[in-house]
Amino acid sequence: MIEPVDLIAQPGVALLRVFVAGVLGGLIGLERERASHAGRDPMFAGVRTYPLFAILGASLTLATGEIGAAVIAGFLAVAGLALVAYWRSSSRHEIGTTTESAALATYWIGAIAGTGALVLAGAIGITIAVLLAAKERLESFPQAMSREELRATLTLAVIAAVILPLLPDRGYGPWDVWNPRKLWTVVVLVSALSFGAFLAVRLWGSRRGLYLSGLLGGLVSSTAVAVSFASRSREAPKSSVALAIAAGMASMLMFVRVAVLAAVAGPSAVPRLAPFLGAALLGGTLAIALLMRRAGSRTDGGEPGLTNPFRLVEAIRFAIIFALVLLAVQAARHWFQSAGLIVASVLAGFADVDAITLSLSSMAGGGLPPETAAAGIALAALSNTAAKAGYAAWRGTGTYRNTVATILGAAFVAGAGAMIVFGIKP
Repeated sequence: MIEPVDLIAQPGVALLRVFVAGVLGGLIGLERERASHAGRDPMFAGVRTYPLFAILGASLTLATGEIGAAVIAGFLAVAGLALVAYWRSSSRHEIGTTTESAALATYWIGAIAGTGALVLAGAIGITIAVLLAAKERLESFPQAMSREELRATLTLAVIAAVILPLLPDRGYGPWDVWNPRKLWTVVVLVSALSFGAFLAVRLWGSRRGLYLSGLLGGLVSSTAVAVSFASRSREAPKSSVALAIAAGMASMLMFVRVAVLAAVAGPSAVPRLAPFLGAALLGGTLAIALLMRRAGSRTDGGEPGLTNPFRLVEAIRFAIIFALVLLAVQAARHWFQSAGLIVASVLAGFADVDAITLSLSSMAGGGLPPETAAAGIALAALSNTAAKAGYAAWRGTGTYRNTVATILGAAFVAGAGAMIVFGIKP
């Protein structure tokens, strides 16, 4: 929806939209100019022309107050220039439409900015500039992909973009505990994390790429990271240490995530929970630092065996375990009455800690004592830590298992010790 602007009464708003359009066009033009000089190829538009395209689109949108005939006519004019430029370059055997396509996109970025959707325009403009600047890396990546990697990439796209939206978003089974869409989301998550690790290794090298993917994966689910990387360690045994450290990083980020979720859902439990989270985070982080120092002398080369972006069977197997844990949690709440809270917390940790953290934090102070909520969250975090070590032992190599056990064991002992020292109990 276009936000109308009175060009006389609101000149500042209009100028801001034109300015943003010009800056975004200049960013794209700057990249195109650099590419032209680097390749010594003539280019019909550069650092001055692209901002003009964007400003033209923004100006026509502002002047007419709509994306109508005038804006479309401006687009056709830019398209005509791009067509002539393409015809001239093709006559010199310089086949390629990137510059011409970027010109058309720049015009529409200007039109979008003219409507007032500055954030959308900025996101599109920056994305286009990044895609253009990453030409060499993006082009080399598919050339290096094997047939198996391409098939796995397409499989991920199918399970995420085709199957997931088609699944029903409602509960089935006992107590309506099984939601097909949420369970399949677990499959997509584990597969996507494994695929992200594959990309990171290809782009940044074995160790740095895995560490980065572990940290980013920890923002979503450290359990999924541990499971995904355990499977990968069997494919690439030489990367087991780096994979284990990355999984440990994700687990340490889990403690930070729990603190944030608890603070948002129910701050009253945070003071009682803080010593446990701080101790567990410190213990695991120290273990990671020591392991990284020990592994620092090793090479950081990529490993030829790391070729399969993900294994769908492993993701489905974990989703089945996740579904069984959800059923066990609901059964504990239903059958164990007063003790159900503690039993449910421990069982919930075998899958993940976010749901139980949000539930107990929101209940703290509203009938549930903050001490009990903090204890339940801490027990869930400890059981989750133990479960991840179990997943590592089940699916990972011996090196992966031992390294993960060292990191998570340090976090577990430090956290349990803090619970005893500070009296964190139900």
